[in-house]
Amino acid sequence: MFQGSLHHQGRERTFTVVETDAPSPDLCVFFHGSRQTGTVARKFTNFTFDTLSTRGCVVCYVDGVDRHFNDARLGLSESTRELGVDDVGFFTALLRLMHERYGISRVFVVGYSNGGQMVMRLMHEVPKLLDGAATIAANFPTRGNTLPSVLNRKPHPVSYLAMAGTADPFSPYSGGDSGISASVRRGHGLSAPDSAAYFARRNQLDDAPLRTRYATNVVVDRWRGAAPVELWTLIGVGHLVPSGRDYPPFLGPSTDQLVAAEVIGDFFGLLPRGDSDQPA
Repeated sequence: MFQGSLHHQGRERTFTVVETDAPSPDLCVFFHGSRQTGTVARKFTNFTFDTLSTRGCVVCYVDGVDRHFNDARLGLSESTRELGVDDVGFFTALLRLMHERYGISRVFVVGYSNGGQMVMRLMHEVPKLLDGAATIAANFPTRGNTLPSVLNRKPHPVSYLAMAGTADPFSPYSGGDSGISASVRRGHGLSAPDSAAYFARRNQLDDAPLRTRYATNVVVDRWRGAAPVELWTLIGVGHLVPSGRDYPPFLGPSTDQLVAAEVIGDFFGLLPRGDSDQPA
């Protein structure tokens, strides 16, 4: 594990890398939530995404400017927006560096909250660079709350998994006004099902999703195809990353029924998973 940096837009952008000894490694880039850093996100997720490195995947936790990423929402009112931070450009520069250092073969992105919103921006602006994407506690913004530069991009299919809790106090499962406090609002978002369906349409998946039950309080909707889309609904769970740990009460209830890194790693083809699904 090491701390790295690169210069972009006249700034030193930093990141933390968990390396792998396996040949031809894949790369997983993790985008943290609001007011976090990559180091904080690593601890916040109970180091569970580090385990992807044991299966030949380099894991990179990137740091946002002033602890935020310049995501796809018009309603984002953080300094990263005011400064015009080009996080898409930073991401592409990071990929060049990672390719030079490791010869990466596939690129996956994962984001939590504000980081999930950043992942969805990447899915619109540089989809051809991505082999898979996953978001946790982040619904796509409504059309009126999305940057025009994002909406105007031509669709290109990206395999995608979304994980959303029905008791999320900051990114409501049913959609609507979202934000991290009473005074910090981020505009309206789609419901979690509508958000997943939006990406299914972008991936030209027209059939209705197949619903299965992964665990007592975990339901999965799957749109099958060349670039599949999955929505993992966490019933009664809050604004958090399931990782086998307890979270502060203000984030909402936790769950021990799954570990997000294992589910996402399996979706990306990095980790095995037993056939535990059963009809809902």
